[in-house]
Amino acid sequence: MLPPQDAIEYYTDPKFRGYLADPDLIAEERLVLAQKYGYVLPDLSKDPKRELLLMRKDPRQIFFGLSPGWVINLRDKCILKPKDKVLRDYYNN
Repeated sequence: MLPPQDAIEYYTDPKFRGYLADPDLIAEERLVLAQKYGYVLPDLSKDPKRELLLMRKDPRQIFFGLSPGWVINLRDKCILKPKDKVLRDYYNN
């Protein structure tokens, strides 16, 4: 569930917008980048797609919208879900 030891710093750094970084720090880094390059960040409070833009993937998920523990076969385009109750409880916790 965690990246390798040598990649922890990268994924927790808000400058790289790593998925394990604090969302508040990522927002600050977005503002710094906007000031550096001279663009204005959109105001999400007035955007009609606000709910869509604020949706976030759980760090345990590989693909957005799919539960942790599901195995995705990209070649056959199918999803394999665990049937065993022990496995389902493990991945849901």
